[in-house]
Order: sequence, then C-alpha cells, then structure tokens
Amino acid sequence: MDDQSVENMPLVTPTLPAWWRVLPSLILLIIIGNIDSLILNDFIEYRYTTYYQVNSTKSNTQELCLNASLVPHNSPNSISTTTSTYPISTTMSPNDLVQESTARLNLFISLAATIPAILTSILLGTNCERVGRKPLIILPFIGKTIRYFVLTAVAYYNLADLWIILAVMFDSAFGTSGLSILGTFAYVSDCTSNKKRTAAIIIIDVSTACSKVLPLLTIGIYLQHPNFIQSMVFTLLLSVGGLVFSIVLQPESNLNLQHLNFLQQLTKTRLGETTKMFRVFLAKREGHKQRSLLMLVSTHLCSISMSMGAVAVYYLYLYGAPFCFDSLGVSLVSCAQTVTTILITIPFTLTVAKRTDHLLLPILGFLTYMTYLVLFGIANQHWMIYLAVCIAATHSVFIPVVRSRITKLVEPNEYACVFILTLIFESGGHYAISAMANEIYRVSLTYFPGLVFFVFAMFGALGILLLLYV
Repeated sequence: MDDQSVENMPLVTPTLPAWWRVLPSLILLIIIGNIDSLILNDFIEYRYTTYYQVNSTKSNTQELCLNASLVPHNSPNSISTTTSTYPISTTMSPNDLVQESTARLNLFISLAATIPAILTSILLGTNCERVGRKPLIILPFIGKTIRYFVLTAVAYYNLADLWIILAVMFDSAFGTSGLSILGTFAYVSDCTSNKKRTAAIIIIDVSTACSKVLPLLTIGIYLQHPNFIQSMVFTLLLSVGGLVFSIVLQPESNLNLQHLNFLQQLTKTRLGETTKMFRVFLAKREGHKQRSLLMLVSTHLCSISMSMGAVAVYYLYLYGAPFCFDSLGVSLVSCAQTVTTILITIPFTLTVAKRTDHLLLPILGFLTYMTYLVLFGIANQHWMIYLAVCIAATHSVFIPVVRSRITKLVEPNEYACVFILTLIFESGGHYAISAMANEIYRVSLTYFPGLVFFVFAMFGALGILLLLYV
C-alpha cells in the first residue's frame, strides 16, 4: 500500500448513520418550498393587480375577483382606458387580466428554468454514487439562498419581471427540491433493509406533509397584507440556516466518502457517469424484473406529471373567480389536505405498510387523485374544493409503494440512478409541466378554467394501465 493511500484512509471506522438523520434537512427544504410557492404567486399577482387597476379605486385582488365573479365571462362589458398602462379596450375583466398576465409570467419563468434544472439533475443525479448523498442535499439550499437574495431586491426596489425569472433560473441551476429528494431516497436505501424501507419512505412522506401545516398557515395569515419584503427576508434566513445545518451537521451515508468534505465530494463528479441513466434500465435482470422496473418507473413519472400539472396552477386557480380565495383561504385548503394525509397515513403505516406493498394500493391512489382533479375542474363552491383535496390525500399515502417497489428491483449501487428520470421530472420536468399547465389555463381562462385539471387526470389513467402490466 503506497503512502498516498494510507494518508487518505479515514482515522475512524465509518459507520452507517440512522436513516432519519436525513429528515431535518429535507423537512426544512420542503418548508422553504411551500412558503416559496405561496409568496411568489402572491407577489406576482399583487404586482399585476397594481399594474392593471387604472380605472378602479379598489386595491385588493380579492375584491376584484369577487366583482368579476358576478359578471359572466362572455359579458359585453369592457374596460377602456387611454393610459400608458393599458391603452386598448378589452372584454376581459381586470381580474382576468391579472390572471392571464400571471399565467404568462409563470410560463416564461418555467421555460427559462427548465434547461438548467435538467442539466443539473442529470449531472449530479448520475454522479450520486461517486459524490455521495450530502452534496445533493446541500446544493438546493445554495439555490434558495441566491433566489431569495434576488427576490428581496426585486420587492424592495420594484425591479422588472426579468429579475424574477433570473432568480428562479439561478435556483434551478443548483438543483430543486427534486435533487434533495433523490439524495434522500438514496440515503434511506443505504441505511435500511428491504423489510424496513417501505415504512421509512412513508414516514418521510408523512413528515414532509406535517411540515407544511404551520408554515402555510403562518405565511397565509401574514400575506393578507403585502408584507413581501419581510416574508422574503425570513425565507432567505431559513435558506442560509438550512445551508449551514446541512454542511455542518448532515452526515454522509456513503461509507467510502464520509472522510471527505462537501467540496471534495463534488470534485469527484464525472461527465461520463451520465450514461448510467440509460444503463440501469437496459441491464438484463432475472425473471421479469427489467419489464417491471420500466413499468414502475413509467408509472411513477405519470404520478409526478399528474400532480405537478395540478400544483402548477393550484394557487392561481383558487385566487380566480368564482372562488376568490386570499392567501389565508388557500393555506387553509392546503392544510386540510395535509391533515387528512396525516390521519390516513398513521394507521396505514402501522398496519398495511408493514404487511404488503401490493400494486392495488397505488391504483387506488391514482383513482382518488383523478377524482380530486375532476372535482376541482367542475367545482363552483368552496365545499367542493375542500372535499376534493381531502379525497386527494390518499394519493400521497399509496404512491410511495411504487418507489419502494422500484428500489427492490435494483442493486444497492443503482438506487440513485434508477430515480434519475424521476429527478428530471421533479426538477426540469417540473418547470416544463408548469409551463404547459399555465398555458392551458391561460388559453381556457375565459370559457373553462378547470380544463387543465381534466387534461392532467389523463396521466392517472395511463398510470393505472401501466400498473396492470407490471
């Protein structure tokens, strides 16, 4: 053994950390992500509300929406102004103008962030075995820190929309929460046996669901007044805190890399590793494992596409007519879904998850989420919205079974690579799907705003068909 090898050997025998050690970093990033989505949507709507209210004394977005909900979309009434803000006549209400402009900016944001997110996902996802799990958990916090530093400046100095787009682009270039989730799944797979893995993955999903309640309620109440600068500074501090925590206190689950620091791990990144995302699916496996793997991964992508399409216009849809929710109302709806998820998950984890991972469970998950989307699309009363989100809660409980089944079909060194396509969808794909959803919503706004939910419900039907052939 040469001197260099002896020098690089760790002084302490490496040991596997407990799988739950990854929870604090993930939960904090999920909290930031949930606060982030509500803040950004509110901020953009507020900017456009201020921009378009040229002939109105009302300064509240909800008041505009309530007025618009009293007038049919095809009403001949129009607003007309000769100011530089909106110098032409239109049959669209001020509320529809705000909704359309918000959807258009969301489209530009999503398109601009798609490529950086995909490239980062492929490069770091395929190198996960080389660089370890810790860098995948740390990098998204760097992106969030940059994002909220820029957004705080946008709010304080009232900068142009271009800076909002740049903030999201920088965020996506460092990996979205999807990168952290990939690292988390690989981390849990490193530290658990096949028998305990399903329960661990479900517990992670429940923990992240629990982490949404208090932040959403708090920020929902706070944003009833346009306190965007304070909210963004607070989120910036959370991002910096998460970055420090994950660098200093987050252990590495790859035993061969525990003696290296974060930057040393990143230097092991190799471009040639990107071919792994194809090799893991082309490798010959005993029995029908290869076909089952392809079907299960495709099913997982259908689930992600379906849920992300709905989430992309979730806040925008509820802010519009006829619901006219404010930030607190939207937070209460989200919390109703989260609480229902928790109530269902506790008995499910203690009973069913320990005994079976039958594919009937994710099939039921798809059916309930499709029901939620259909109800959302046709809803015209608040109670229908609450009923829909409570029905959707079972999807979050049953779908983790698919992820658990996937990890049991591959070798331990393939855990990260097998979720590369999932990561692409959860990062770059998220922006692409969001762009499509916002464009569908913008085009159908004046005649059937709920059309977008019917479109994405079709992904659920495809997922069920794939599960029947596993």
